[in-house]
Amino acid sequence: MNSQKRKNIRYFCALLPLILIIPGCSFPRQKIIDDVQLPKVLGFDKVDNQYVGTALYSDYTGDEKEGGSSILQGKGRKSHLIKQSINAQSPKPLEIGKLNLVIFGKELAENGVSYFVKTVCRDPLIGSNMLVAVSEETAEEILMKNKDRNSNYPYKMIEQNYRTQNVPIPTLQSFLFDFYGDGRDPSLPYLKINQKGNIEVNGLAVLKKDRLGLILNQKESFLYKILRGRVIRGQTEFNIHKGQSEDSVILAILYGKNKKSIINKGSKSKVTFNITLNGMVKDFPDWLDLRKKQNNLLLKKQLEKQMKKDFEKLFVKFQMHQVDPLGIGDFARANSKKWNEKEFYEKVYPTISLDINLKIELSQAGIGE
Repeated sequence: MNSQKRKNIRYFCALLPLILIIPGCSFPRQKIIDDVQLPKVLGFDKVDNQYVGTALYSDYTGDEKEGGSSILQGKGRKSHLIKQSINAQSPKPLEIGKLNLVIFGKELAENGVSYFVKTVCRDPLIGSNMLVAVSEETAEEILMKNKDRNSNYPYKMIEQNYRTQNVPIPTLQSFLFDFYGDGRDPSLPYLKINQKGNIEVNGLAVLKKDRLGLILNQKESFLYKILRGRVIRGQTEFNIHKGQSEDSVILAILYGKNKKSIINKGSKSKVTFNITLNGMVKDFPDWLDLRKKQNNLLLKKQLEKQMKKDFEKLFVKFQMHQVDPLGIGDFARANSKKWNEKEFYEKVYPTISLDINLKIELSQAGIGE
């Protein structure tokens, strides 16, 4: 056997494992998609003494390209029984590997979500970028409203609100960090069916431990997102006045910085937020000519004063409802050698004072005529 033949044999032997492996990798994947039901959204509600699970999914053999979705529903006292109930109605077994959103109905959230966090949200098949939300109506009603739309619509709607509007990051990873972390409470997008029958993000649901503790409206969500400080972006309405004239403007925050500090002195503890916001105003009244420097200065001062007061009101609201979505307890723990969660929230948190140092820089973009 000459050297060229030996080389050819060696090349063939080296390529043989790849030839055998590649078909084994590609065909089963195609088979999985064809042979299983992959819900995009799961909704959970509490009805009497059992739970109701609603699955919104895409049927890849149907007319999904035309925008429709399909729904299956199951009941049971355990998540496993809900899945079994759904599978009994489905031509394909249910798998949650493509799940991108879990919705808890308000009644379920009021009674506690820890069971589903442990059994569903911590499933290793679920990606950490999955979103979690709470709905005012039942999760079933929310998903039924989406039946004529693409099954990815609820996820895309929440994602858009996170990136451009007033919703803080709602991923599973962020939720679990706040849910299991000491000295902090999780917040989730709060969904609602509006007067036109469409699903919308109507604010934020703040949990205390595993139960619904407080609902924030749109403006409070905007303020909270700034105080939270991870992604500072959003917009809301503020009242302004000059002489006898009074109206409102829309303040859109483009980006900003937030640095906080704490003084741990028991009942005299204080948290300080140093916030710089860069934004622009929209829909301002005709009597406020923002081409004039004095009007810009007037607007800036009024916005800073009003926003500072709104921050303080929101913080007091958190204290009154005994929720800590800002993670003040965790921040105090990181800056204290001796910290006890129970003692902190019973004695220290209700008495903490808030100090806001706020500076707003207004861009000329969108202001001129």
